[in-house]
Amino acid sequence: MLVSEEAVDLAGSMPTQILADIALKVQKRQRLSPEEGIYLLNTKEAKAVKTLANYVRSSSVGDVVYFSTTLFIHPTNLCENSCPMCRFYAKPGWKSAWFLTPEDIEAMVRARYLEGITEVHIVGGLWKECDLHYYQDVFKRIKGIDTNLHLKALSPVEYHFLAKLHHISLEEVFHRMISWGLDSIPGGGAEILVEEVRQQIAPQKISSDEYLDAHKIAHRLGLKSNVTMLFDHIESYDDIITHLCRVRELQDVTGGFQAFIPLKFCKEDNALGLCLERLKPKDVHRIFAVSRLMLDNIPHIKVLWNYVGIKEAQEILDYGANDFGSTALEEKVIGADAQVKITASRIYDLIEAKGRIPQHVDSDYDCIYDCMKEQ
Repeated sequence: MLVSEEAVDLAGSMPTQILADIALKVQKRQRLSPEEGIYLLNTKEAKAVKTLANYVRSSSVGDVVYFSTTLFIHPTNLCENSCPMCRFYAKPGWKSAWFLTPEDIEAMVRARYLEGITEVHIVGGLWKECDLHYYQDVFKRIKGIDTNLHLKALSPVEYHFLAKLHHISLEEVFHRMISWGLDSIPGGGAEILVEEVRQQIAPQKISSDEYLDAHKIAHRLGLKSNVTMLFDHIESYDDIITHLCRVRELQDVTGGFQAFIPLKFCKEDNALGLCLERLKPKDVHRIFAVSRLMLDNIPHIKVLWNYVGIKEAQEILDYGANDFGSTALEEKVIGADAQVKITASRIYDLIEAKGRIPQHVDSDYDCIYDCMKEQ
């Protein structure tokens, strides 16, 4: 049930005048400034920030928590880039390298389809063998299994790579993908939308402007997408707020972002992580709370349990999150609990234990089945 704004003295519960002023703006649904965002990240009044974020979550989207049953497909981890923050990529000849044929992918999807997956999430390395002809074959094979399987595929970095590889426009790449069954776009590759930071953690990737422009084009063509933020590395609080404001500004124009996903950087098994061991970790709960408060025009804040851990993901539902991610079958990019297996029924229990209402959906937030306990 949505919070009754008339029944809540939000400002009166705040311990400082600045927080009381922010609370009044929140209750009046007025946009917070970058300066207020910085204050919320820095204040020692953690409980107040939690209260504000939970209020906004409750009053704007209610008590439903969404989740999906997702099969992740990574066609290859071979990549032309060598990003310092990446633990996923491989080079030819490495024992860790793999490449899946379209036939391999079809077999994987068919096997998992019988387990009740609702969507297929495809991301991989930048590799010339994974060209448009490859993805045409892959997409058509997946849709041949079931046209209702939601196909969420490729990050803006991959779309730019394909446009360059085939010497066509980004818009033409999207047109072709849509004709082959593309339903939505994941949010990966945003990292931090500040060039000074981006050049240190992912210097070979597309720029912040190029990342956002790809989403803008996709939204214009009718595709919905998600957007991420990689935090807890070298970024400052100013950088985090810049990132949130840039996302918010594009959403004002297109309205195409469905979910915002803060991703906690994993310091293991990558070059950047080795340099960050002495840095003080950021408060994960606070990042989610401030994301909810700043992003007044994006309905869903998603926490991925395989990035922060199951228990912490459950706690973050009290800090503004209203999406628990998915079963994340075969996810290989990152995750502290990457090897942990979780079922839809388990997710249902975890959400219900928080006094919230589980809702099984695909990436369009279309209802699939709202009572996993009966299965």
